Amino acid sequence: MKRFFRKPPHGAATPDPRPQTREIRRLDIASMIDLAIEVWRLQERLKKMSASIGKDDPASVFAAEKIRDIFSQIGIEIRDFTGQPYNEGMSLDVLTRDYPPDEHPPHRMIQETISPAVFLDGELKKMAQVIIGKAGDPDHGKTDH
Repeated sequence: MKRFFRKPPHGAATPDPRPQTREIRRLDIASMIDLAIEVWRLQERLKKMSASIGKDDPASVFAAEKIRDIFSQIGIEIRDFTGQPYNEGMSLDVLTRDYPPDEHPPHRMIQETISPAVFLDGELKKMAQVIIGKAGDPDHGKTDH
């Protein structure tokens, strides 16, 4: 009987798939960034839906965690800064401030992340878009935009 599939000779070197993977990653980085942001938005919507009905959908939670794990394996990290202290040195795109422009409060917090930061292999590829406010503000984290 004729063999259609041949085994490679014992000890033959197989080509390294990593250079090809790196090339694909370079070509599609903009699409991967967009996908990461949309996955984050979907996850945020799922959290709000779960909070409104009072329980999580385990399948949705598992799927979101799986997607995040896949992103992590290919070197993509998505960061949400909501609730963190804010300082001028942070690499963030501040869309607005929830206090008067002439006021300079000593303690500011990131009230809401409109779009997360996206990192590839630890390098910032897309800056987060945020809304900042005074720390301790009663509206902290509850702004709907």
